[in-house]
Amino acid sequence: MGLQLIRVDDRLIHGQVALGWSRARGIDTIIAVDDKVAKDSFQCSLLKMATPAGVKSFILDEDHAEENIKSGKYDRKKVMLLVKGPRTLLNLLNRGIEIKEVNIGNLCSAAGKEKLLSHVYADEEELKLWKEISGRGVKMYAQTVPDSPSADFNEVLRKL
Repeated sequence: MGLQLIRVDDRLIHGQVALGWSRARGIDTIIAVDDKVAKDSFQCSLLKMATPAGVKSFILDEDHAEENIKSGKYDRKKVMLLVKGPRTLLNLLNRGIEIKEVNIGNLCSAAGKEKLLSHVYADEEELKLWKEISGRGVKMYAQTVPDSPSADFNEVLRKL
């Protein structure tokens, strides 16, 4: 058990994540990792309210996420790990968290961001981070919900 799904989605916990992916993967624990959000009690409350019944959620900064994962705290759980973007994902990799496969959800459009897929946008810095993650052998696929088609994100990056 342990980390069943690692997902990058700039909204963290929301309807698609809370219901679709949790049900599809039998998730019983959601860990959202974001240094800024973890310090904001209002944001934490909103994310916890979006968590489905029967699923526990934790909003942690990177330090606490690393500590809890490495300690084995979630080894007997079916965990979905959520991050907002590639920077946090790479930071977790650099901290020694084993990440073999990543699901990429919605990464919204913003000024200076290039459209990579219908629901995935990235700026120049983020592209470098994605390529570094891909270069470490992490399999990445973009898929919004479990029953939608997926795209090989590593291949998308290779074509850039």
